[in-house]
Amino acid sequence: FRRVLFRSSASTDLATTGNRSSEPINSSGIEVNPDEVVEVIETNIVIVGGGLSGLAAAVQAAENGDDFILLEAQATLGGNGQGVEGTFAVDSRFQKEQNIQVDRSIIMQEELGKTQWVADGLLYKDLCDNSAANIEWLVDQCGCELEGTIDNYPFGVSVGSVDTFHWWKDGAAYVGYVLPLQQQLRDAGADIRLNNRALEFSYDESGKVNGVYAIDAFGDLVQYQAKAVIVATGGFADDDRRMTKWGFDLTTLERIGTPGHFGDGINMTIAAGAEEFNGVCYLKYNRISHQVEKFGAYWGAFAFGGPMLWVNQDCERFVDEGYVFRVGNAITQSAAVHGQNGVAYSIFDQAIYEKQLADNADAAAEWKVDLAEQMEAIIAAGDDVWRADTLAEAAEAAGLDAAALQAAVDEYNAKCAAGKDDLYGKDAQYLIAIQQGPFYIAKIHEAIEGPLGGVKTNRKFQPVLTDGGVLDNVWVIGLDGIMLYRDVYPIDVPGSASAECINGGRSAANQAHE
Repeated sequence: FRRVLFRSSASTDLATTGNRSSEPINSSGIEVNPDEVVEVIETNIVIVGGGLSGLAAAVQAAENGDDFILLEAQATLGGNGQGVEGTFAVDSRFQKEQNIQVDRSIIMQEELGKTQWVADGLLYKDLCDNSAANIEWLVDQCGCELEGTIDNYPFGVSVGSVDTFHWWKDGAAYVGYVLPLQQQLRDAGADIRLNNRALEFSYDESGKVNGVYAIDAFGDLVQYQAKAVIVATGGFADDDRRMTKWGFDLTTLERIGTPGHFGDGINMTIAAGAEEFNGVCYLKYNRISHQVEKFGAYWGAFAFGGPMLWVNQDCERFVDEGYVFRVGNAITQSAAVHGQNGVAYSIFDQAIYEKQLADNADAAAEWKVDLAEQMEAIIAAGDDVWRADTLAEAAEAAGLDAAALQAAVDEYNAKCAAGKDDLYGKDAQYLIAIQQGPFYIAKIHEAIEGPLGGVKTNRKFQPVLTDGGVLDNVWVIGLDGIMLYRDVYPIDVPGSASAECINGGRSAANQAHE
């Protein structure tokens, strides 16, 4: 690359015409003033983001012999991918070694069927066609490590339909994927800029994207000029503006994942004229309390649903409380709660409470927790669970209308007595009347991972412009541009999101090389 000290406003004007807005593009409201650029650094390819997809792009670019710079806004590489347990592939050498055969038509029926065939089947075809070569490249050329039996990712009520899940070493991508790829980049002498947050595209005098503006580790504004830009900033979970636009109540929402996903790549690409993707997918979970582990025995016992009654703020029942078990997807469990402004109330009595303790005893032992102790601590802290001898007292403590709640419980108990939910069709095994105190009210709030998607892209991961065509020297990959899903992440084909991150990274780097 070439460094150029850059303080001439006349030159800056040429480098920043095009589609720049007078308002800050980034969600943090940071003003990007080209006159304040202290340095221009030139390279062939700039990769914005060092998570799963950005790392794949960077290692591929290094293998291709390209001059590139990898920018990462955080102090470490890996992004959301650090905690990913494994990834998807079809017809890999590793599956063949374990005598595993996968029918691709099942993948198509499961994944596309969940979206009512709205998603593009050719995206899945491309992923399936490339998946074996991608994972074999990672292991054979990049030193990544797998271990264990390839399976369908059995996860509580969620069990995949096909054995496509290749587990990373120690069940963590940070160990089996991130660390080996970091080493590959170090060995290649790659230029990695941590704590460099890219905020906007820069443009040449014709309006074509020619790089990005970033705040570097010293707080200075730097322009990274490049012939090609690969955007991989990990989605917009921390972009309050966009999360609010998609209907989330930020006062109750709990965001799961690594920090710093401000939607910068999405915002700069949309500002450049790209079309916003309207099928953004979220991994949705119910949460009760803020002081217990996110995915543990307490979660399974009390947040999944089942024999409880769920009502909204107005004490109206709005769903079959056992629907997660019916659809077999734990990741869709808060979809109904999202429709109630992200909050619901779970009502149960002592008998149901004791049943849940007993039914989840094995899970509690596995997690090495005492569910009763956890519940007592939560109630004592007043952390969204209330208990009282009467339903009216519990309702008052929770801030609910006691008369309305009693009416909802009476109506629900009548259905339990009849053994039939004639409103939502709840399975009879979960129809247990709420009768004997003490009574419990647990406030459910929604938690999300993702979001998955933001910019509409074509099969080559190029952003599609609202007025037609594409940004031909820009690629949007990973969670910024993934388009496999619609609203809910179907776990029936496990590992597809991480595999698409890897696929997009390699594809974008190879196209930028050409």
